[in-house]
Amino acid sequence: MKQFWIFAVVVLSLISAAQAQPPTTPTNAVPPPLEWGPGVKVLMIGGTWAHNYAMWDNKFDTELLAKMGITSVHYTESPVVAANELPHADVLILSCNGDFDELPFRLAVTNFINAGKGLVLLHSGSFYAGKWKEFYTEYVGGGAHDHDGPSLFDETVVKDHPVVQGLPKTFKITDELYHIVPEPGATPMDVLAYASRSGGGQKYPSVWIVPYGKARIVSIALGHDGYPRQTPEFSMLLTNAVKWASTP
Repeated sequence: MKQFWIFAVVVLSLISAAQAQPPTTPTNAVPPPLEWGPGVKVLMIGGTWAHNYAMWDNKFDTELLAKMGITSVHYTESPVVAANELPHADVLILSCNGDFDELPFRLAVTNFINAGKGLVLLHSGSFYAGKWKEFYTEYVGGGAHDHDGPSLFDETVVKDHPVVQGLPKTFKITDELYHIVPEPGATPMDVLAYASRSGGGQKYPSVWIVPYGKARIVSIALGHDGYPRQTPEFSMLLTNAVKWASTP
């Protein structure tokens, strides 16, 4: 009888402890929908270890766009959230260099672009890192396999376009210099600005647009961290790009 009461006490203790634990969220739970405000709706997607996305993409860039009147902005690193929310967005800013392995995410991006929406590829969004090869050939026109470490280099604007409107013809910026290379057979790049090491050397596309149906696609190879964001030229580029990409 004594053993029975000991067993009963143990069972009751386990039940009580289990009831005291907060309920866990199932791993396959659908995340709640985001709340979108008025005006241009921008979804920013970042992630992976290579950059401080929380500081620069989520906080700085969101605040920068808000100062320019673009206040309906959400940031996520979840392909599930991105797939669910892209149908509500006008502009997608993609700065992650993930593998794009989630099929629903790929389908959502494809439908978004085919619907004639705006895509802004920021920094590592144009860096080859993933298994979705068609993304780079169709929407980027190529990309970078490597880059210089953070250093001072020259930017040269070579065309008149709303994305580079207001920029000086040449300016210096400290950033990673991406070795962007157009890919043969890919959607052609229409280069708006080139980057080159100070003192001369090879020129690499740094700001370009890609014609793809009715979509408005622009790539900006700048944006590694806080150094380029200290320059007014980067702020102007990003806000110009979002405004141009959001125009039907």
